[in-house]
Amino acid sequence: MAAYPTIRDDPLAEKKRKVGVWSEEEDDYLAARRDEESAPRPVKIPTLDRFKPPTRFHIAELFSVRESGSQAVLSAAKFLLGVSSSLVGEPLRRCSGFWVGWDAEKKTGLVLTTARLIRTKDAPYSVWTGGQEYAPNADVTVHLLNGTSAKGELVYYQPHYDIAFLNVEVDQPIKLPSLREKDVEFAQEVFQLGRDNSLNLRIAYARAEYLNPNLFERHHNVYFCSPDGHDDDNNEYDNGGLVIDLNGKVVGMVNDPERFGSFIPSSILLNCLDSWKRRGALAQW
Repeated sequence: MAAYPTIRDDPLAEKKRKVGVWSEEEDDYLAARRDEESAPRPVKIPTLDRFKPPTRFHIAELFSVRESGSQAVLSAAKFLLGVSSSLVGEPLRRCSGFWVGWDAEKKTGLVLTTARLIRTKDAPYSVWTGGQEYAPNADVTVHLLNGTSAKGELVYYQPHYDIAFLNVEVDQPIKLPSLREKDVEFAQEVFQLGRDNSLNLRIAYARAEYLNPNLFERHHNVYFCSPDGHDDDNNEYDNGGLVIDLNGKVVGMVNDPERFGSFIPSSILLNCLDSWKRRGALAQW
């Protein structure tokens, strides 16, 4: 009976054995990799925490306004646009704006936004000493919610109230938001809405706060007070954005959110809009 060769008899036996063992392990490894690659990927469920800023509907303090707040935001968001400006081909500002008018004959919509859209220089000391500079000849673009952009026409701007009106051609009639004639009350719950550089909706929850303005602020401004301590959620993109109540009605327009967290109440906006339509200019109340 012939004996099996030993390692001493066959020097390649150990090498063959090692190669055989490696090949089996490699097969197992490759099979496991194939199973792993063919298996369905785990679903990454986005949470409210990942949004910047988060909507904060998920914290305990906001459970009572989660349903009404969500409905109000979704109702008002369809009126909210993005607007941008450029000067000599260079980007100037990116802000938000919203519809306030529709001309059926000319098929143009009227957008209300902040005069900061065309501001090239801020006041060095305070708004009362002056020094701001504006570029009314700047190119203005309105970023529509269908993903397209249209050239905007600056028809009026007023630095004192920090507002600007833009005309833009649209293909179909647009619905307009409801501006509340009565101003918000102290500590009333509101939502601040804006559109970022990608037209994503930005939401911040706060309460209205009436304060005596300092030398850097206008007397007609109302301020935001975040009950959960997130006043730093304000962003330059929110400038010109909507402030709404829990019913989805517009109670103001965001202005200067980075510095003061303030907004212009809807009563002032309505007076400005009415005065401009009747006289082509604004009186200072």
